[in-house]
Amino acid sequence: MLCIKQLQVGIISKLDFVIASSDIIALCGHSGSGKTTLLDAIAGYRDYQGHISIDGVNIDKYHPWQRPCRYLNQRLYLFPHLTVLANLHLAQYAAKQSKSDDACKMILKQVGIGHLADRYPWQISGGEQQRAALARVLISNPKLLLLDEPFSSLDWQLRMNLWQLVIDIQAQYSMTILLVTHEPKEASMLANHIYHLQQGNLFTE
Repeated sequence: MLCIKQLQVGIISKLDFVIASSDIIALCGHSGSGKTTLLDAIAGYRDYQGHISIDGVNIDKYHPWQRPCRYLNQRLYLFPHLTVLANLHLAQYAAKQSKSDDACKMILKQVGIGHLADRYPWQISGGEQQRAALARVLISNPKLLLLDEPFSSLDWQLRMNLWQLVIDIQAQYSMTILLVTHEPKEASMLANHIYHLQQGNLFTE
């Protein structure tokens, strides 16, 4: 599904990496080992050498918004002047989808915040904002979901609730997920396979 060949970016040098369709892969390692750099390259936020393809399509020349993947990290990037529903409408527009209240409300209900569609981000809690951000990346039906420690600032119970939500959503949509985490429990609960990056080199458990 995701195929990386001879990738060179930042500390990463000549990395080969393949992820099968519908897999959940956890990527662990110390700060500075290249984890976020790898996700940034896949998402198109950093220039790189080498080749990246998704479902057999080379995406090296694609702009970030053209790539069939979505990126979620601790920075939620919810527009504060737009309601939760309007934030999802904007994501639909960016994905060249027709505006659909029904689709947005279904996703919001699925992540447990259907009742907050007309609230603004500043009117809801941190955990609810994280669910809204997750709904926004899901509305475009990405083939690949990139998660860079999006839940690390939340309390343990809420984190575990969101881990289960990710598992349920992945099972429903057969989505491929690449997760960056420092938390062994998160990696063990979510991932089918766990890899470690050390100084830009990839190792498997």
